[in-house]
Amino acid sequence: MRLDRQTGAATLDPVPTTELLAVVERDGFIESQHRGVAVLIDPDGTVIEAHGDVAAPFLARSALKPLFAAALLDAGLVELLPAHAALASASHWADQEHLDTAQAMAERLGVAEDGLRCPPMKAPDGSMRRFAHMCVGKHIALAAAARALGTPSDYWADDHQLADVLRQGVATAAGEPIIGLAHDGCGALVFPTSLVGLARAFRRLAPDAIGGGRAVGDAMRAHPTLIDGAGRPDAVVIAETGCATKFGAEGTQAMVAPDGTTAVVKTADGARRAGAPVALTMLERAGAIPEGTLERLTEPLGLLQLSADVAVGRLRPVV
Repeated sequence: MRLDRQTGAATLDPVPTTELLAVVERDGFIESQHRGVAVLIDPDGTVIEAHGDVAAPFLARSALKPLFAAALLDAGLVELLPAHAALASASHWADQEHLDTAQAMAERLGVAEDGLRCPPMKAPDGSMRRFAHMCVGKHIALAAAARALGTPSDYWADDHQLADVLRQGVATAAGEPIIGLAHDGCGALVFPTSLVGLARAFRRLAPDAIGGGRAVGDAMRAHPTLIDGAGRPDAVVIAETGCATKFGAEGTQAMVAPDGTTAVVKTADGARRAGAPVALTMLERAGAIPEGTLERLTEPLGLLQLSADVAVGRLRPVV
């Protein structure tokens, strides 16, 4: 359902067809089920696997951050050091590393903390800082790009020049038109794509790609803990597999293997926990990452179900 922001009228879109993607088991009982949609493309962009309606538009939320960073680089609006390109792609947890990188990035790009749209969050010292917001890297990059365009005010607005730059960047990378927009939780814009479109866009982050996408992908692979935080799922997957991966709110996970094979998962219930395991399962099946990768990462990814300290079940992909 979508609401017209002026009239309040509701428009009902057809509910995309979903499939069962993963289950959570405990002592032989199925406790939870995660339905959704998932797609796997080969390095040439051909669909290898499709589960559910992978052509329907959806909001990838923070999984778009690497594509936004790449669009700004390709447009020549910003120059980003690798650590800063990683932070622009990140959804971090306000570790000191994140705060220090945000401070250095803002100083280098000439961006003031109080000019950012993202709300203040708690920093490691207990203070409330915009630099501690999980989306701050994206906002610093957007603010710097808006200044380069000569329109530094309200860089988050629907009608700002920057919206066209981001829309066109995502559309070009996805190979499909972008119709409409929405507003992310951090105050920035977010654009709809199909699952297949997002996969083809993420494929541009692979090591053999060119342009801004390659630069952003290299930055993500070089700085996994800036993307998510030490020990958290995206950081674990990047460090252990060489895949560039990014989650988005409400259950999106996009992941490109070193050879360019790309998986995208969107859970219908909005849960994050099924995304990386399902993506890794599909990449293993395609031979893009070594067999047994998911099994090796089961504990680091927090997929075990415990009784005290004894494993009695796990989250298991079923695609």
